[in-house]
Amino acid sequence: MEATDFLTVKGFSKLTDQQQQLFVKVYKSHLAAMGTEKRKKYEPSNLKEIKYSVRERCLHVFWKGNTDWFHYDSRGCWY
Repeated sequence: MEATDFLTVKGFSKLTDQQQQLFVKVYKSHLAAMGTEKRKKYEPSNLKEIKYSVRERCLHVFWKGNTDWFHYDSRGCWY
């Protein structure tokens, strides 16, 4: 997966290059930590929006039809 794979996700194009690369890196790790069934829920096509929080200095990642959302931080962690 590359940054260009996410250009249609709301908010992604507003991120800096560094923030986009951070998203791709953490997203890959996040998916790799999931089982096959759970991973389907978080496929790229299910991404709804990505925002950068200046106050928290991390990305907020939202999925369609989901109340789940995650923080992706500069350490490569999600929570």
